[in-house]
Amino acid sequence: MSSSETVNDSLQVDAGKVTFADERASALLRDRIGELSHPEQFESWERIKRNSSRTVYRGRIGGKEVYLKHFHSRSVIHRIGRIMGFSDAKFEMRQARYLSAHGVPTPGALAATCSGGVEWYAALGVNPAMPADDWHTEKLCNPKANRRDIQEVLVKLAELIGRMHAAGVIHHDLHCGNILVRTDRGAAPQLVLTDLHRARRSGRLSRRAKAANLAQLFHDRYELTTRTERLRFLKHYLRANGAAGTLRGWQLMVEDFAYRHRRRQYAQRDRRVLGRNRYFSPIRLPGGWRGQVVLASKRRLAGSKAAGIEFTLQQWREALSNPSGLLEGPDVTIVKDSRSGRVIRRYLNVGGHSLDVYIKQPRRKHAWKAVLDCIRPSRAARAFRLGHALLTRKIATALPLAIIERRIGLCPVESILITETVESPRLVDFLGQWLAHPPQEASISASQQRQLARDVLWQLGKMLQRLHDNNYAHRDLKATNILVRWQSGSPPEVVLLDLDGLKRLWRLTERARFQGLMRLNVSLLKCMEVGRPGRLRLLLGYLRRPGSGRINFKPYWRVLDEWSARKLRQQIRSRRRKQRASRRPGR
Repeated sequence: MSSSETVNDSLQVDAGKVTFADERASALLRDRIGELSHPEQFESWERIKRNSSRTVYRGRIGGKEVYLKHFHSRSVIHRIGRIMGFSDAKFEMRQARYLSAHGVPTPGALAATCSGGVEWYAALGVNPAMPADDWHTEKLCNPKANRRDIQEVLVKLAELIGRMHAAGVIHHDLHCGNILVRTDRGAAPQLVLTDLHRARRSGRLSRRAKAANLAQLFHDRYELTTRTERLRFLKHYLRANGAAGTLRGWQLMVEDFAYRHRRRQYAQRDRRVLGRNRYFSPIRLPGGWRGQVVLASKRRLAGSKAAGIEFTLQQWREALSNPSGLLEGPDVTIVKDSRSGRVIRRYLNVGGHSLDVYIKQPRRKHAWKAVLDCIRPSRAARAFRLGHALLTRKIATALPLAIIERRIGLCPVESILITETVESPRLVDFLGQWLAHPPQEASISASQQRQLARDVLWQLGKMLQRLHDNNYAHRDLKATNILVRWQSGSPPEVVLLDLDGLKRLWRLTERARFQGLMRLNVSLLKCMEVGRPGRLRLLLGYLRRPGSGRINFKPYWRVLDEWSARKLRQQIRSRRRKQRASRRPGR
């Protein structure tokens, strides 16, 4: 007898404890209960997702694709709930059937069980389909050609959420990753709501509850939608939901809740960097070295190899077993060696994956700072946290992979930061290449090259705006610390490097904002290919916001010109002093 038949026979008695959606589901799954309870023992089931509380499998039964979700959370609340008869699997099946009956499309529920230490929920697959966030990103690669599809799905999404709220259901994990876009060839796209174990039903929802739920969706798509699109969504939502109130009133309420949700979400993800979870883990190494390493990246960075790899703690222990030797070896290329620190580039083998990385060892220039270092994180630890904070806020930077440090008591003696290498040209080199006369590249036309350069300057302003809106200030913001990552057929991406000068403030003043703009403007003056129109595009990219209308930029431009001229005079005086000092006798 095969192992699969043994498993099915041993658990055949549990079929009576399985709740089936209908007779057809019972006929399809009744003889496969053992397989559904232990899919890891069958090659026909593919694991597509796993975290500490759930594992999702995909397989085929009777010619139909079936998604199987196993619940295995070990938290105290979930264990007590299972003892008292509460089951996330059965709850999700009830929610799916309830929403389907009220006109909200969900994956076809099949069966659920919670017995014998096994809890799972099975549903029919939705094919062909893709998550709405991936679908939206794909369509935005050519927004003009796909505008009609985007608007059509936007209206259907508003109607789906409106019907869900009208049925008295709140989805506490409402984002586009939990909504599937069914893309049958030749047919209009259809939306399907998934991941319903986080949905909750009540008799009647208040306006505040609905607005708070919509805020999660607005937060998810805020950077990728315009104000007009969000207002169109609200208009169709109110029509489908039948909610009272004006469009303007709902807009203000949802945006206020979205701002609160964003702050909570970012704070939660910032704390996650320091903990032990699916994405990060503390590490202990011989010799008193301690630190934090990345196990997986939630954000898939363009051109990043490490972002698509899942590491283990043991792999990092082997890769970092000799911390002092990380900065030495035949394959080491010294990038910088000064009083402030040493930076080298090399390939690091982590779990059989060869990663091109930068390794930075900060140095303390002033001895008195050792006292401050006893009560604050080291420079490497701050850069590690800030790097992941920027990635969370969708500001591109090099992926920080690990930070290790050695302390004597409270005082840090050594610290090492490892970040992935970004293979892209610096901003000045990129602009010099694509704005040169005549053009240096023949792969695209001259007009397309100039459009690309204008897009880069616009994205540069948006990056600085997003940085300041999140209360981050950079004291060394210049073109040499910015890279441009671009591939033909996709929009350019501005990447911020060298986070030593970055800090977060409680409140960013207008003066601090203009100082950041001025530093960037002055650094662009060194690029001869960027004239006043290009620097004006940078300013407009910074000032432009959804719904801002026509911008009176001239007062900003005059102040920026004045501050930039003052900064240039300071730089000239400083360089002259250094030149005179270098010409003194005896030096």
